[in-house]
Amino acid sequence: MALTNELDPSPGDAYMSIPLQMKVPHLDFIYRLSCEMAPETHPVGAAFDASHSRVIMPIAGGSVHGPGISASIEMLSGADWGMGVKGAEFMRLDARYTLKTDDGHYIFVKSKGIFAPREDGFLAKRDPANMSQDDVEWFTRLQFETDSGPYNWMNSIMAIGVLSMCDKKIIIDAYRVTNFPGLPAKDVRIKAKQDSA
Repeated sequence: MALTNELDPSPGDAYMSIPLQMKVPHLDFIYRLSCEMAPETHPVGAAFDASHSRVIMPIAGGSVHGPGISASIEMLSGADWGMGVKGAEFMRLDARYTLKTDDGHYIFVKSKGIFAPREDGFLAKRDPANMSQDDVEWFTRLQFETDSGPYNWMNSIMAIGVLSMCDKKIIIDAYRVTNFPGLPAKDVRIKAKQDSA
């Protein structure tokens, strides 16, 4: 089983020396998500003629599969309330949606991140139905909220999503950021108070 001391040293050591050893964290795979977006979007526009504008992109559904989870995205349970920058192919992402696991548990997902193509004019040059990691910086920070059942461990993890687009479906590979590769995430629970005698 891998331990913390097997992580690579941090490049920060070259810029600031400290008495303890900082290390590059590990990414543990959680799941792959395939998401179908609704065909219509709702452009809100730019408030007060600002430099950015909001567009609401409803999520129609999808599925999730990983070593410890199998779930579906509840139909029309959420959307991405993205914020675009005028004149730039850049967007701040703000998505929320609900998963229902195959064993009947609900998981609320909050996702904030960025979409930034590698080249200017990318969306005009090619079909946006397919975008790989070679094309865009497309990442999210994932937060999970669920009951104290078998997925309770998801409440306490730091997770990121790496995105791409395949045949108009958004693909997200979700990873837990950890200093303890190979060890399961902590199942954090409130401890019951002990009655004093």
